Amino acid sequence: LPLHGPDGARAIWGTADAIWVALGDTSEDINWYSKRASLSAVYGATVLYWLGDDSTGHEATWDFLDRRIENVMQFEKAKATFMANPLGKALISGPFKVLERIRAPRLPEDLPGQSRT
Repeated sequence: LPLHGPDGARAIWGTADAIWVALGDTSEDINWYSKRASLSAVYGATVLYWLGDDSTGHEATWDFLDRRIENVMQFEKAKATFMANPLGKALISGPFKVLERIRAPRLPEDLPGQSRT
């Protein structure tokens, strides 16, 4: 229900964050947000698809997930091609200067359960 949309979005974002942390993500810039946003989109869409999937072994859901991952890879390839082009690089350099200031959130160091390595 739409009433639970904010809670669902928060849960999906938290799951995406936990996955990236478990994978050892060390990004501290805009990539921290873009990684979690991409994974949240793929994860959320796949869970919703799975809820309506009655195929044997949820084969349709696995195919759906494969297509979403391919979409992300296509986007990354297009982004790399654009950035390899001198004109594309020049066009994006201004907005990237602003985005360079964005940093990942920092948790207070005195929270329980955090490692002090």
